[in-house]
Amino acid sequence: MTGAAFVANAVTFGRLLRRAGMPVEPGQTRLYLDALSAVGVTSPALARFAGHAVFVRRREDLPVFDQAFSLFWRRHGGLAPDAPVLPRMRQSEPRRPTFPAPAHELEGPRLEADLPRTLALASRREVLRHADFATLTPVESDEALALLSAWRPALPHRASRRWKPARGGPRPALRAMLRASVRTGGEIVVWKWLQRRRRPRPIVLVTDVSGSMERYSRLLLRFGHVLARTGAPLEVFAFGTRLTRITRDLRVRDADEALRRVGRSVVDWNGGTRIGESLHTLNRHWVRRAVRSGAIVLLASDGWERGEPALLEAEMATLRRSCYRLLWLDPLAERAGFAPETAGLRAALPHIDALLPCASVGSLMRVARELDRE
Repeated sequence: MTGAAFVANAVTFGRLLRRAGMPVEPGQTRLYLDALSAVGVTSPALARFAGHAVFVRRREDLPVFDQAFSLFWRRHGGLAPDAPVLPRMRQSEPRRPTFPAPAHELEGPRLEADLPRTLALASRREVLRHADFATLTPVESDEALALLSAWRPALPHRASRRWKPARGGPRPALRAMLRASVRTGGEIVVWKWLQRRRRPRPIVLVTDVSGSMERYSRLLLRFGHVLARTGAPLEVFAFGTRLTRITRDLRVRDADEALRRVGRSVVDWNGGTRIGESLHTLNRHWVRRAVRSGAIVLLASDGWERGEPALLEAEMATLRRSCYRLLWLDPLAERAGFAPETAGLRAALPHIDALLPCASVGSLMRVARELDRE
């Protein structure tokens, strides 16, 4: 087997594991190639153990990997752990398409036999829910966005200053009990209670639409459209080199039309990133009108700052004093070995309440659940 064919088959094996529901990243496939180069390909057991070390992160992924390994690295039937050598597969040169490429060119080399559908233990919806949005094909991206649009998150609430009757609560309803005591000669027979009314907590989404966030901007804006349709007090801003308020654009019921309107409103799409200057505009012109003291601010960016980190740190401190909670959403935070190395993220870390991933539909659902945590 030539080196090119070996690499192509290893890449296809990684895609097979991803289709089976395992969270496989491109870097793991390359690491698996390095591991096979170290242990050799003459022993199936060593190749299988190398795959365990690289791909298997959870206990429930172990049987999925073993089944995929036996199916993929076989000649006529399942490969036994004590087989003498790994079977030879059909050799083909891997394609190297330029980005973006048509969906049919992104398919790897075909196997000698079609993959059975029973191998996909997780449903397609679950795979799309947890897949990194940047790794999906255009068709899969549309399906993931449709899955996100069909979801209705629970709104975060806060206690208001108004009271309402309750069966039990922290405060007795003195006026109601005094009125009722007139019928009983001034004796309070039944105790009545009050509790605080609850109303939706304001949410502010500030998302990065610069070139470094190009693969995730569409997903984050669709997330903003989902939040807008819940009825929560929502403000949405987009920034690259400048800040643009897009709240009215996302109020359209149709998600695709809403994104088209956003595309016409935002003039610095896929450009540079100036987070500090954009937050300066937010703090000086929009905080009193949009970011109230009880609001939760979601700042989505990968932290690639072209401006001064000192300005970003000062504006983050100002924004943190103006809101209830400040959450930073980073699409790279879900990847293995992630560390806050960008200058913008390091400057912002002392002033945020949590750093959350936002690279998939499932991670955004977890963000929505985080909003309701007091």
